[in-house]
Amino acid sequence: MNFIYLNGFWGGFVEKTNENHIVFFEKLFSKTKIRNFEITDDINKANVLFESVFGSSIVNYKTWKYKIHYSGERYNNPVSNYDLVLYCSDDEHRQTVDVPLFLYYIHSNNLFDKLINKRVITQVPPKFCCFIVSNGGSPVRNYMFDILNSYKHVDSCGNYNNNIGYRLQCGYWTEEYRNFLGQYKFIICFENAKIGSYSTEKIVNPYLSGTIPIYWSSHHIKKVLNPDAMLFLENETVDGFQSLINKIVELDNSDEKYLEFINRPVFANMDYWNTNYDIDQIAIKIDAII
Repeated sequence: MNFIYLNGFWGGFVEKTNENHIVFFEKLFSKTKIRNFEITDDINKANVLFESVFGSSIVNYKTWKYKIHYSGERYNNPVSNYDLVLYCSDDEHRQTVDVPLFLYYIHSNNLFDKLINKRVITQVPPKFCCFIVSNGGSPVRNYMFDILNSYKHVDSCGNYNNNIGYRLQCGYWTEEYRNFLGQYKFIICFENAKIGSYSTEKIVNPYLSGTIPIYWSSHHIKKVLNPDAMLFLENETVDGFQSLINKIVELDNSDEKYLEFINRPVFANMDYWNTNYDIDQIAIKIDAII
């Protein structure tokens, strides 16, 4: 019997009140060699450690049967400390299985079918573009906002560079949030950084909302999602930004082209997903490690 002790996870993870919660991992582990398990808050009884980064590590507290780490964000990969690391990484480390945050978000919230069968958009949204950012620490993202805003006003709705007089308060996993995005033709939804396979809910929500993502992240995402269904910043050069602006302007000025673009499928080819991100395939990769 495996008794799993959880450490360093965010509020709502165990209680299942957060948009990313334990249910995904319970389902995942049930398909692996760990399948005969129980979650326990008794550290002395526990023989399996499952921890994240929101707290001090207890990896060296005792001898564990399995030491498992998860982080969907771009933290340093602590491969050497664990038997299994679930992480947004396409590196070929022996202990690592690629589980980026956008994948976890899709599985946790049962969004896969909604993405496959996304609603057909028949009318162009009335507003131009929004930008919902509280972390102003990404120069690439900030520059994208500045140059697009110089073409046409972009509604900045977060704490950073807010220009609408209020801050959007609803959680990014809510229907209220998605309905808000649905008012806009476009959203600038750049990630905080470009590393590994790091992509988050930022690329998922536009498709659920009926708006076109203006996106920047690792190019890895284009193996998974249809590269022709997103406006992707290919590189951070002046030419790269200008090329992206030209595409936005073209769609902004043609309802016909806009509607054709926004109704493109989210997944152009399911092979990568089926091989790497189907939950049964993730479980097989875990078993190969532990």
